[in-house]
Amino acid sequence: MKRVVAWVVFLTLAQVTERLALPQTANVMLQSKSAEVYEAVIEFQIKSWDLSADSFCIEINGRDADIEILKHIGSARVKQASACKKQDSGPKKSFMSVVDKRTRKHSVIFDIEDIRWSGDAEAEIDGGWLCGDLCMAGGVYHAAHDQSGWHVTRFDAHIMS
Repeated sequence: MKRVVAWVVFLTLAQVTERLALPQTANVMLQSKSAEVYEAVIEFQIKSWDLSADSFCIEINGRDADIEILKHIGSARVKQASACKKQDSGPKKSFMSVVDKRTRKHSVIFDIEDIRWSGDAEAEIDGGWLCGDLCMAGGVYHAAHDQSGWHVTRFDAHIMS
């Protein structure tokens, strides 16, 4: 009888532990997958940027990008959004531009929002950039996963100046 009770207790604890572990494992996997998508969008933003910029300041969901995501990009020019600032310039300080706080050189703030999953291998991400009064865009990045990883397939601009 003791063996039967011991087995029932063991199996009950195993089931409870399994139920507790699964959501945590799924959450870690989703965070990793999200980080990979964000990295792909950041890399796309940088590669497709054709204006002069001393640095690329990254904002995710209105906050500084996670430093671990930025480390994977592997460039000293990629920084958290707080490394840049909006600065009034021009005659009578009538124009706004974005500059790197440390170097005071032209910069751009790339922003990325939440990921909308279209399946396991497809996602849409709202985002864009800001580099001045007449230098901004917002739209949707379309990302897909293949055997080599996550890639942005296109950017649909909804607003651009």
